[in-house]
Amino acid sequence: MDRKGLLIIIVTVGLVAGWHFFYARPKQEEAFKKWKADKELFDAEQAKKKTETVNAPVPSPVPPGTPAVPAVVQPAVQEEKKTVSSEVGTVDYVFTNIGGGISRVVLKEHLVEKKKGSPVTINEFGTYAIGALAEQPGDDAFVKLPWTMTTDDSAGVVTFERTDAQRQIKITKKFSTPRKPDENDKRRVKLRSEYLVTLDVTFTNVGATPMMVPKSYLHLGGSSPVSENDTSLYQGFDYFRDGDTNFKTVDSFAAGGMLFWKHDAQPVFRDDRDIIRWGAVTSQYFTTLITILGADGRPEDEQRALLGNTAWAKHGVITPDQWRASGHVLTGNAQLHQLDGAIGLPEFALTPGQSITRNYQIYAGPRELRRLRLLEHEETGVLDYGSFLGIPTGWVSEILLNSMNGLFFLCGSYALAIIILTIIVKAILWPLQSKANKNMKRMGELQPQIKALQEKHKADPVRFQKEMGAVWKKAGVNPLSGCWPIFIQIPIFIGFYNMLGKAVELRHHGFLWVNDLAAPDTVGHIFGLPLNPLPLLMALTMVLQMKMSPQAGDPAQRRIFMLMPLIFIFICYNFASALALYWTVQNIISIVQLVINRGKNAATPQPAAAT
Repeated sequence: MDRKGLLIIIVTVGLVAGWHFFYARPKQEEAFKKWKADKELFDAEQAKKKTETVNAPVPSPVPPGTPAVPAVVQPAVQEEKKTVSSEVGTVDYVFTNIGGGISRVVLKEHLVEKKKGSPVTINEFGTYAIGALAEQPGDDAFVKLPWTMTTDDSAGVVTFERTDAQRQIKITKKFSTPRKPDENDKRRVKLRSEYLVTLDVTFTNVGATPMMVPKSYLHLGGSSPVSENDTSLYQGFDYFRDGDTNFKTVDSFAAGGMLFWKHDAQPVFRDDRDIIRWGAVTSQYFTTLITILGADGRPEDEQRALLGNTAWAKHGVITPDQWRASGHVLTGNAQLHQLDGAIGLPEFALTPGQSITRNYQIYAGPRELRRLRLLEHEETGVLDYGSFLGIPTGWVSEILLNSMNGLFFLCGSYALAIIILTIIVKAILWPLQSKANKNMKRMGELQPQIKALQEKHKADPVRFQKEMGAVWKKAGVNPLSGCWPIFIQIPIFIGFYNMLGKAVELRHHGFLWVNDLAAPDTVGHIFGLPLNPLPLLMALTMVLQMKMSPQAGDPAQRRIFMLMPLIFIFICYNFASALALYWTVQNIISIVQLVINRGKNAATPQPAAAT
């Protein structure tokens, strides 16, 4: 391979590493500027309030002998909770009167640890109830107001009511939990509705004059890791506007970054651009997603009156004590994040006695493609499989995920499904890889001629390039043909990377010593560092493959190629072990292909050398 081919490989590997470092941060600078402006405005308002407090008139002293008037103490509101079990699957919804919404969602079919029976709990560390309403997001004085709660256990309906006496408006929230599906389409309806709750919010003007219902915020609850091994790269705040998904990773809220991408802490995010269809708070494998219904097929001005016009999220930190108090295990020094979210809803008018109902759909469950694709408003965007060099790779991830799931239903093992899928991919690329290997072997045989030309034209690089091209053309070799298999495999690798990082299907499925394909295959620690055998085996097979491959280029170029195993170790070492399994298997197949090609070349009689 010549220097052009080497440059292409180095640039490609650099792009992969750069993409790995800076994934999901394309709008970070813009968001930081907006946050800074909002913070300055907030600080100015606080300073104004402080000045008003200092300059407030001092009350006159009370004359002696005046009987003391006891202070009016507001009685503490007792929190009421009600657990409603879904008849579809095994999901428990815990409702609370504080905020009038869903306090927790317990997914009894998904366990936190493989060997422990504690179920996954959505909104476990959330500050606000799912479905809580407020005039200002994150304002405890509004978000945590008490509501009157009534339940209909037979229908799985929980209703909250509250009347604002000052504005003369009554608000009724009706939550309907999943019921048994229709027998005619039982499996599909179950997949679609198992984690779905419908929310109908009715606003009624109980006064005698027209009024404007002010802009309000519908809270999504909060996201937090399920275990200490969750990757924060996939935890964050998602919202869908203008036909595109916008994702704010939880890491972008905390101070950090590197080189020119450093940024201060951004505890609050806000986007006031309208036409927001849905919002979601996500962990690596689970999500709470609220979709606004009723806008389909309407003119744009009517859609604006229904759909959201603000996306809001607030970052928090889960302390080790809070984490352990909830029964979780914390063995390392992982920083645990918590994120609350809300979407802003536009204001509207009400005449005396008029009622208007707004409809919403709540999905609280796994980020599972086969379920999300059955929803009707692009909710699969919450998976956000990303892109490479500006080219969407989500379709690659979806093909790989569907293929992996299909093979799992046939063989019953996700590890075996990944191995079979890898074999299929390599079989498709086999002819191209064989041609590339033969081309590289032929180029290696031409190296003595190339070196002779280099010595002959060392003072004339242009002439050397021309003569070298003539040698390649006469021999019928293409210096770039050895790079095509790498170019094709990079999108596949990235597709696997994005897919496996969010594949909830892999959780708690093991293979040999691997306890969980969705987590690193740590078997112990050395000096506090995890020992993960599968990425090391992957690097070993990469080195062996390079040693057996036809050698082209000078020794300096080959030494640069030897850095690739280190790059892949860095990417895969603390990632889902399924990715290292895929790359190890494809390396082994490539080694087998090299052995077969060597056997064919050895069996082919060589022409007699010219005297």
